[in-house]
Amino acid sequence: MVRRARPSGFTLVEVMVALVIMAVLSALAMRGMDALMRAKDAALASTDRTLKLNTGMSQFEYDMAMVVDSKVLPKAIMFDGATLRIARRTPQGIELVLWTLQDHRWQRWASAPVVHLSELTDAWMRSQQWGAISGGAITVLDNVDDFQVYVCNPAAVNTPGCSWNNVQSTQGAGGGNNPQQCPQGQQPPCPQVAAPQPDGIRIVLKVPEGEIMRERQLPRFGT
Repeated sequence: MVRRARPSGFTLVEVMVALVIMAVLSALAMRGMDALMRAKDAALASTDRTLKLNTGMSQFEYDMAMVVDSKVLPKAIMFDGATLRIARRTPQGIELVLWTLQDHRWQRWASAPVVHLSELTDAWMRSQQWGAISGGAITVLDNVDDFQVYVCNPAAVNTPGCSWNNVQSTQGAGGGNNPQQCPQGQQPPCPQVAAPQPDGIRIVLKVPEGEIMRERQLPRFGT
C-alpha cells in the first residue's frame, strides 16, 4: 500500500495562532516604547524646568546684590502680594525691576536704565499697569501657585540678629506698641522711628512639586 505524503506548510489554525501571538507581542512592544518615550519627555521637561528655575534664581540674586534705595520708590523693597519692586544699579544707570506672579507664571520685567530721577519716576508709574508693560516681561517659571517675599529685619533695638517678616507686615517696622521696638528706657506707645534696613531677603515659590525657597543677603543701600 502506498502512503500519501502529508502536504508541507502550516494549517490555517496554526497561521491564525501565530498571527495572534505576533499581535500580542507587537502591542506589548508598543506599550513599552510608549512608556519609554513618556519617561524621556518627562525627564526632559523636568530638566528644562530645573534649568529655567536655576537661571531665574541666579538673576534674582544678582538683582538683589545690585539693589539701591532710589528715593523714588516709597521703599527700597516693595511687595504688594503679587509683585516685588526694586531699583537696581547697572553700568548704564538705574533700572526698575519687577518680579511678579501673573496667571500662574513667575515673571521678570525691567525698565531701561535711566540716569534722571524723573525717568525712574515715569517707569515707576508705568509699572503700576501690568497690562502696559507685560509685553516686555520674561516668563521665568510656569505653573507657580504662590509667590511670597520676606525680609530679615533687626529683631529689636540694640539686639543682634534679625527676624523674618513678610514685606507686607508691619512687624519689625519700628515704633508703635511693641516694647521690643521702643528705644531703651521708653515704654509703649513710643515715638515712631525710621524702619531699619533689612539684612536679607527671602522668596518662597509654591509649585506643584512643593515649596522653593531662596535667601539672599542684602547690601547696604546707597544711591
